[in-house]
Amino acid sequence: MRSAWTRLASTHGCMLVVLSPEMLTIKPHWFAGWMITILGLDLCHEIPINSIYRAKELDRWFSRGKVEVRFVTPEREKRKVLLYLKNPGEFIDALKHAMKHSLKHSREPREH
Repeated sequence: MRSAWTRLASTHGCMLVVLSPEMLTIKPHWFAGWMITILGLDLCHEIPINSIYRAKELDRWFSRGKVEVRFVTPEREKRKVLLYLKNPGEFIDALKHAMKHSLKHSREPREH
């Protein structure tokens, strides 16, 4: 959340949120990408799961749950993104499972 424009951007239905075991990807759908690029909004993120340190639901906004995800960038800068999701509880559960799995694997010895 770098600028006031980013905070004020209304992206209802325009964003794609993909959670994999290794990465949380947040980016605009193809039809909204050009507008977001022109406006210079900070809405594209590829966040490694092992850099996320907190995710929680803050409140409800109409039919959506407001979820805050906090993470550390490769430059060691603490950042956060706010997501408005239909099923915030399911997202948080899946993210916490991925975080736990990522932490478990980061502790396992690696073969050389």
